[in-house]
Amino acid sequence: LRVIIRTIMDTTKFNRDSSTEYVQMDFDVPVSTILQEYESVKDKLVTHRPEDGHKDWCAVTLYGFDSDKTNSHWEYDRRKKRPAITDVGEQCPKTIDWVKSLPYARIDDVRFLVIKPKGYITKHVDVPERNWLEPLNICLSYPAGNKFVLNNKEVDYVPGMPLVLNIHYEHYVENNSQEERIHLLVHGKKKQEFWNHVETFRQP
Repeated sequence: LRVIIRTIMDTTKFNRDSSTEYVQMDFDVPVSTILQEYESVKDKLVTHRPEDGHKDWCAVTLYGFDSDKTNSHWEYDRRKKRPAITDVGEQCPKTIDWVKSLPYARIDDVRFLVIKPKGYITKHVDVPERNWLEPLNICLSYPAGNKFVLNNKEVDYVPGMPLVLNIHYEHYVENNSQEERIHLLVHGKKKQEFWNHVETFRQP
């Protein structure tokens, strides 16, 4: 039995420029359904950002510019092509439908991000010049031995936990296990009501 203690807070203070390290959302994630669809497309994974020194970090795009275009949406020329459901996304209809049920005004990209056994994401900052509380990072599997560190603090991820992360802060991930660590990442323009679903938050 999972007991959730909710704290009354002024959710209007949260927006993309908030300085908090992360906020945990109360979205009910259909983990088993999403993982079933992941299993059907995992052979489409490509190595993600190998030029940055990461090890065995893989990804596939469900909604974006193409399934093998796994960088963030702002790194591609939207004048040439608009983000849309990819061929892999077409094979994950329940995942796409669930993401579309969230309070977004616009979806920009949806990706599976996977760290293979003994892989890691090196220390990095995505947006050093500003606070940016932006991507919805949803944990689908988190085997014992994994470690996610944000701003020198370990994040206690568990499967089904959706966090909006502030990628202005330095972070890194280690998968010291024999299993895949699987997350679903969503970028998009949030409606104001999105912030009504904050469960907890961490100040820097």
